[in-house]
Amino acid sequence: MTLMESFNNKLRGVVKIPELRSRIIFTLLMFLVARVGTFIPAPGIDIDRLSAMTAQNDLLGFINMFSGGAFQRISIFALGIVPYINASIVFSLLAVIIPKIDEIQKEGESGRNKINQWTRYVTIFIAIMQGIGVCVWLTSAGLVIEPGFRFMLVTITILTAGTVFLMWVGEQISVNGIGNGVSLLIFLNIISRGPSSIVQTIQLMKGSKFIIPVLIAVAIAAILSVSVIILFQLGQRKIPVHYVGKGFGVRGGVAQNSYIPLKLNTSGVMPVIFASVMMMIPSLLIRSLPTTFPYRDYLVLFFDQKHPVYMILYALIIIFFSFFYTAIMFDPERVADNLKQGGGTIPGIRPGEETVEYLEGVVTRITWGGAIFLAAIAILPMAIFTALGLPVFFGGTGIIIVVGVALDTVQQIDAHLVMKEYKGFL
Repeated sequence: MTLMESFNNKLRGVVKIPELRSRIIFTLLMFLVARVGTFIPAPGIDIDRLSAMTAQNDLLGFINMFSGGAFQRISIFALGIVPYINASIVFSLLAVIIPKIDEIQKEGESGRNKINQWTRYVTIFIAIMQGIGVCVWLTSAGLVIEPGFRFMLVTITILTAGTVFLMWVGEQISVNGIGNGVSLLIFLNIISRGPSSIVQTIQLMKGSKFIIPVLIAVAIAAILSVSVIILFQLGQRKIPVHYVGKGFGVRGGVAQNSYIPLKLNTSGVMPVIFASVMMMIPSLLIRSLPTTFPYRDYLVLFFDQKHPVYMILYALIIIFFSFFYTAIMFDPERVADNLKQGGGTIPGIRPGEETVEYLEGVVTRITWGGAIFLAAIAILPMAIFTALGLPVFFGGTGIIIVVGVALDTVQQIDAHLVMKEYKGFL
């Protein structure tokens, strides 16, 4: 059977499962709603000048990528889903600092619902603050047709309402669609900017005798990056487990071997998303400072995407969130306790504390590899584009997010297919 025939069989399998088919259709409809909103601009803004500024500024272009082009039009979805991500980061950090929040998270469904509700409230607050910042920046840049209190009130209300609506869309996709709604919205925004980013890069290089070799080199690098990311995202470190006793698929108490699958990149794409959002905040704050502020020009230079200081800080934050998110996702003590209660042991490792230490050591080594890999993929394209004298219209950050979210979504589809006795995509 050829690859295309195999793919067609999977598609027929998707069509034959009513629940999966309805989930995919629902997700696509929500995608349509999210894209339509990016083309509805807020009133009272010089859109043409703003679009020109966005095309010439790497930071604004990066923000525009996360909003799917909504920022350059200051549409109703100009803030995107970023305030919700910021709120999620806040509660993730608070859960480590404040034990009470961590206890609430462990209460099960009711605890998670309570945290989600608080996250929504914080999202609204952050959206209002960011809306105020956007209005102040638009006014100071001379992009507002009739500046004043009325403009501020209307624009802040529109931008906040747009973020709240996108937050609802993301939650609806997670519940009634397929995949993680927030991640899929970011995925949608990034891929929607892909064609225009490629066109901008080609236009910038018009007249250069190296345009064809450079474009070929970039295409090859992108293909290799995608291939390596897929291999790394699907890679596992299998820890062997030895079970003894009945009730574990054994006969007559005979021992059976199994394994604990540890993903090489347990945290997925979340560290890159978190780090990208975190690096936007100081860049925007610094650029909003008065020109007379001491050392402003140096700070603006250091937090430019092309500067080595920015790249180093970006890589360090990715590494930090890789460990942070892995610690949330994987609890060695809980795994060791479950093994002990189930009669499972890791060969050569005693149950209890020794198992916990062994698992912590393995996860730490894996996380170092995954964190460094994510950081390298995220910053290398920026360094290459800078060396070639090209603006960073697209790069490792977008590739990691797109590939990672696509793989997670395909695996969820695969799980539905397996449940209905269809062979999965992967």
